Amino acid sequence: MDIRQRLLAAFDLEHKEHLAAIRNALRDAEATGDAPDLVDIHRRAHSLKGAARAVDLPEVEAISHRLEAAFIAVQKGEIPLDAANVGVFRRALDAIEDLVAWSLQGGGEVETAGVLADLDALAAGRSGGPAPAPAPASPARTAGSRPPRQRERTVDADSAALVRIAAQGLERLSETASALLPEVEAQAGLGEQLRAMRQEWRALDRAWRHLRVQLGRGARLEARPEDGADALDGRGALPALMAFERRFRSLGGALDSAHRSHDRLLWSMRRWGGGFQQDMRRLRMLPAENQLSGLGRMVRDISRAEGKEVEVDVRGLEVEADRNVLQRLKDPILHIARNAISHGIETPAERLALGKRPAARVTIAASVEGGRLHLRIEDDGRGLDRAAILRKAAERGLIDADELSGAEEIPLERLTEFLFHPGFSTASRTTELAGRGMGLPIARREVERLQGNLTIADRPEGGTAVTIEVPLSLLSQRLVFVAVQDQILAIPSADVVRLRTATAESLFSGVGTPMIRIGEEETPVTSLAALLGMEAPVVPTAERSLALVVVRAADRRLALAVDRFVATRETVVTAAEETGLDSGRYLGTVLMDDGGPALVLNISGLMPLPGSVLPPPARPAEEVTPARAHILVVDDSITTRTLEKSILEAHGYRVTLCVDGREALERLSEGMEVGLIISDVEMPRMDGFALLQAVKADKRLEEIPVILVTSRASDEDRERGLRLGADAYIVKTRFDQNELLAGIRRLL
Repeated sequence: MDIRQRLLAAFDLEHKEHLAAIRNALRDAEATGDAPDLVDIHRRAHSLKGAARAVDLPEVEAISHRLEAAFIAVQKGEIPLDAANVGVFRRALDAIEDLVAWSLQGGGEVETAGVLADLDALAAGRSGGPAPAPAPASPARTAGSRPPRQRERTVDADSAALVRIAAQGLERLSETASALLPEVEAQAGLGEQLRAMRQEWRALDRAWRHLRVQLGRGARLEARPEDGADALDGRGALPALMAFERRFRSLGGALDSAHRSHDRLLWSMRRWGGGFQQDMRRLRMLPAENQLSGLGRMVRDISRAEGKEVEVDVRGLEVEADRNVLQRLKDPILHIARNAISHGIETPAERLALGKRPAARVTIAASVEGGRLHLRIEDDGRGLDRAAILRKAAERGLIDADELSGAEEIPLERLTEFLFHPGFSTASRTTELAGRGMGLPIARREVERLQGNLTIADRPEGGTAVTIEVPLSLLSQRLVFVAVQDQILAIPSADVVRLRTATAESLFSGVGTPMIRIGEEETPVTSLAALLGMEAPVVPTAERSLALVVVRAADRRLALAVDRFVATRETVVTAAEETGLDSGRYLGTVLMDDGGPALVLNISGLMPLPGSVLPPPARPAEEVTPARAHILVVDDSITTRTLEKSILEAHGYRVTLCVDGREALERLSEGMEVGLIISDVEMPRMDGFALLQAVKADKRLEEIPVILVTSRASDEDRERGLRLGADAYIVKTRFDQNELLAGIRRLL
């Protein structure tokens, strides 16, 4: 079995090389009109046949045998290398690829009878007689003829034995590994406390030495000469002070020892904890081929169902990513492929009329850039139909008549955003594969759940390119934490090009936009606070430094001005969907050391469209700050109230927090003026209903709008809240920021 495993692994690589070479030769011949290197093509078909025989894949051997005979006939000029025959060759190559995948990985049966019949017809046309004798294999396989061989791993004699574990167990172990690292960092915080205690002890020690000298002098002055030295040691407080000094120094020694032990343990925990997490990460990482290798076959099946001819070129599947990420990317890729085949790729007749090759080409390329997985799905079809998109957008009220008249000025990024609206489709008819307008929205939603981004663009050579960018793993991400006003925000380090400081006078004016030169590149500068709807920071003098985070999204860069850099660390990100955040602006949340959440920014979603006017990176000190609506948030959960505060401040509101109804009522009674109250219902001391009743009963406060945000969803609770005077009652089965913000805008 060890020999067979090695042979299968070698054949898996060899057959891909031969198929790629033959496909490229046929494609180049179609594009240029020049004859391909038929000698090399025949040699590769012959090598495929022999290799298939060696690993006992008779169906592959049968097709390769017929391909070899057909290529010999082309060499001799007995059959032409025209579009029809090239189509037969392509289907034969696809069948070989599918058969090998079936044999190594399992899956659905591969139908080969049609391919063999087409190749036999070519041979019969060449000789006018019977088809060549088939290789020793049945031409078509039935579902029950032979069970598929599953991929077998090559195991060296000295390697460890493989064990099977439940996927849920692996997930729990991964979560434990991810949770271990923040605990290690918490130990580092404890080390800082110990260090501060040592410094304080040293200060006390210096004070004690000074005090001891003073006490000694005072005792000598008070002692009578006739009493002698023995009397001095036994008089007054001196013995007690000496005992105190011994205990004090013993405490200092114990503190030093504890600090040294803590440093050793922290170093060990960091070493082993970090190694444990890296081992877990590697355990979950798989080559993309493990999950995505069947994409070529799936796309070909879809194209045949649509009556179109498609070559599929899948590249870069040797890159590694988290198994869960790869599994969840399958559906988005297939949705995108269906969309490309249905909307973008023409029929063979249409392509020939346009001077294109009859077979379209779909390329799926995987790569790793900056610690993130990039998938690019391209086709050489007709590309985006701008007129049809605009027409549909106008029908659905997504664009007004004035914008429609100036359609040429609408950026492509905004145009493609229409395609992600549920139910938006430019198809003239609905089929089983397309026309409902749901494929792209579903694909984007799944990618956003993976904390990634999906974008659509035109290919310069014609056709469409869709790019998916997701983290390699969801176990944890490295984040750069920055301070913006009184908030801590996080940015994925994969999106950060560099951190730097610059004076305001080092900026220069671009086309209406402040710019800064970083290396050889000029980068626009804006305020992250203003981009999030807050106030830009004040820079009173030209010499004051700006803290800049240079970020990138696709091929665009932007320098974001922040108040200060805080830290960089690796931590687990809770997806935006789980907390109801706007995934266009935020990837999710992370927990800080104090237990409160910090928002993780989605840089691609925040990046302004090309040509947009950016807010300035800073505002003059003399500029008058406009009044912002003041909102009182009342909730006993630190996570909920911190999250609500972050979201509201990001949308330009001023926020005060209270932990329960009693504290809120006390603050209001002291004269604090607010424009709106957002309150939970279930709280200690005074719940939300009691707070609402007290506010509405007070003549000074009764005009303040109150929104109840609670998990209590019964009709009785809702009716009670509205009867007591609540202006809105929002059920937070999960926190929905859009509903909350809409209610606030309506009431303010």
